[in-house]
Order: sequence, then structure tokens, then C-alpha cells
Amino acid sequence: MNLRKKAKRWLYGSCPGFRGVLPYWGERLHFPPHSVLFERACEEGIYEFENQRLLASMLSPGMWYFDIGANLGLMSAPLLHCEPTLQVVSVEPSPRIASYLARTIQASPCRDRWHLVQEAVGAVEGEVEFNVSGEGDGCYDGTKDTGRGPGSSRVKVQLTTLDAVWKRFGSPGKCLVKIDVEGGESDVLRGGLACLAAARPFVLVEWNRTNLAAHGRDPDGLPALAKGLDYEVLSVPALLPVSSLPLLRLHMNRGEYFVLAPRA
Repeated sequence: MNLRKKAKRWLYGSCPGFRGVLPYWGERLHFPPHSVLFERACEEGIYEFENQRLLASMLSPGMWYFDIGANLGLMSAPLLHCEPTLQVVSVEPSPRIASYLARTIQASPCRDRWHLVQEAVGAVEGEVEFNVSGEGDGCYDGTKDTGRGPGSSRVKVQLTTLDAVWKRFGSPGKCLVKIDVEGGESDVLRGGLACLAAARPFVLVEWNRTNLAAHGRDPDGLPALAKGLDYEVLSVPALLPVSSLPLLRLHMNRGEYFVLAPRA
């Protein structure tokens, strides 16, 4: 880590009067002590730059962005400032992490366009047990213990669906979806059939072997899942069609994100 990055890490991570709030894309993102995502943001400069740039390229005026698994808002805040008419719905079920995100949104200059849904998203509505990691490890929280975060406890949270959230905000016809829920991505897609059929959004989806195994999901199932939705699978960041299982497995050895693109 170079000197500038070290100074940033110290100032916002440790310095009294500054710690716990990271200036980022015109926002002040609140984060817990020892946050893994804060450390990554300091190291990377722009968190998940390729994903952020890809999502930004898909925006258009009047669009809605549904950030399923928003965590601290690192993938929500930049898009708000890339498109001034964008409405952002950040969905984050972790009680601890959502409290930091709520503080960020309340103080945001874009708070009239930034909405928080504090619920888990899956295939059905109801209630679900949710795995909560240590204070700084909220990026590993999910409905299953993937073993990636040190230590955990279980709490009950409300469970909703992508369709229910989409309808709650007026069933917008122009939308973009990101899903990063630590292995439960296929359930989110299954609970979003109406949204996917009507709005035909592009979907950026995490597809991680370790997380999927915790949910009992087969990593090879992504192409079949996409086909059933009348979507195709594209690699990230090149956006090349993933037309076979060997190509899927090869890409998963290099990265864990894919774009689901609606078929024409």
C-alpha cells in the first residue's frame, strides 16, 4: 500500500474526528471499525472498479437500480452521481450493516433518490434466519454460513423477493439489477420472475463456488438457470457469451461475476 493509501486508511480508519466515515463519490459512507470493505476501498481506490464501470455504462435517464446485497453502499453511491435522474434501491438485511447504510443515506445529498430496504431477498416472502459475522466482516453476512467470515451468530430477518421490492417502487420498466448475496443469487432470481419478464433488466450477479456450496447450489447450473429466464450469460468484464460449461468453469477460475443479458 503506497503512502497516499496508508494516509487515507489511517485518517478515516483511526483518526479521531474522521474515523468511521469515508468520503466517496460525493457521499460520506459510514462504516464499522475494522471494516473489510473499507480496507478494500482504500486499497483499490474505486471499489470493484470494473463492476462499477460496467454498471455505469448500462445506465440511462429515468432508470431504477436495485442493489441486492448493498452492504455499505459502495456500489450504490457511484451510480447516483453517474446519472442524476437515477433512483437507487439499496437492499441490505444485515441489521448492523444496514444501520451504517441508513446513516449514509440520511445525510446524502441524493437522499431523495436513494432508498433503503432492510430485508433479505430470496425466492419467497416470509422470515429467515440470517448469519451475522463479526463487526467489520459484514460483507460475509448471509442466510447461510459460508465459512468466509470469522465467527458468526444467527438472527431472524424479514425475507422478501425481488418482485415484491420491484412492485413496492412502482414496477419500473427501466431498471438495472445487481445481486451479491453470498450464494443465494439463484433464489433471488427465482423470486424475480415478474420483474425479469416485464422489465428485462440486465443483471450483474456474483457466482462464487464457496458461497454456492453453502446453499447446496451447483456452480454449473448458471447457464440452465439463465436459459429458463430467457437470458444469456456473459463474462465480466469482456461481456463475451459463456456458451459452454468449460467456458463457465474457466471464467470462474478468474473471477466471480457474470452479466445476465436478456435475449432479443
